[in-house]
Amino acid sequence: MVDLSLDGYRKEWPRIGAVLGMAVVGATALGGDRLGRRRQLAALNFAALLVHQFEEYVEPGWFPGQLNKGMFRSESPRNYPLNANTAMVINTVIAYPAYIAPIAFPRPKALGLGPVLFGMSQAVAHGILFPVRAGDRYSPGFLTAAMLHVPIGVAYIRALRREDGGTSRRDLAAGLGLALMLAAVAVIGPNSLGRDRASRHAFTRKQMGRYEGPED
Repeated sequence: MVDLSLDGYRKEWPRIGAVLGMAVVGATALGGDRLGRRRQLAALNFAALLVHQFEEYVEPGWFPGQLNKGMFRSESPRNYPLNANTAMVINTVIAYPAYIAPIAFPRPKALGLGPVLFGMSQAVAHGILFPVRAGDRYSPGFLTAAMLHVPIGVAYIRALRREDGGTSRRDLAAGLGLALMLAAVAVIGPNSLGRDRASRHAFTRKQMGRYEGPED
């Protein structure tokens, strides 16, 4: 039986997101040239985010363990500083609107540049920063960032240069500012506003990977 409660969504949001990602790609393909190049790429970037989150939290899925234990040396890595509830909020309530905005409003260049630059930065974060800090060879999220976010981001920037007179320094600064704001929220959220050592919203053993801590 499908659990339609908040607890059910908290557990399954990455899988639901993956299905949504397939729907977004299908709708983008059917929309064709009517959507415009930038809107198409913004939609694909949103789909890439959903696949990226699936890689982080489902398969292989042990990014929470790497973040909490490997990055922040938490003594309670199952639920601190990032917990399952905060992860859901950051990755859906905060991230979804940021990535959907340039699909709904394609003309403001900064709205599209922000999530594009942030997505591309994930290749560096998951490819270098996270594994080096955690002493690991791989960080879940790198494959999707490198194979999806980076080429989509490059294509988006090229499309901007061809349309509407290219991009100004002001556009780039605004887009970079939005990307930095998204990055700040992703870090400050779990480590300041959402941290709770007593949180009941623990990650699973699979999501801990080799960073498994003691049972709650």
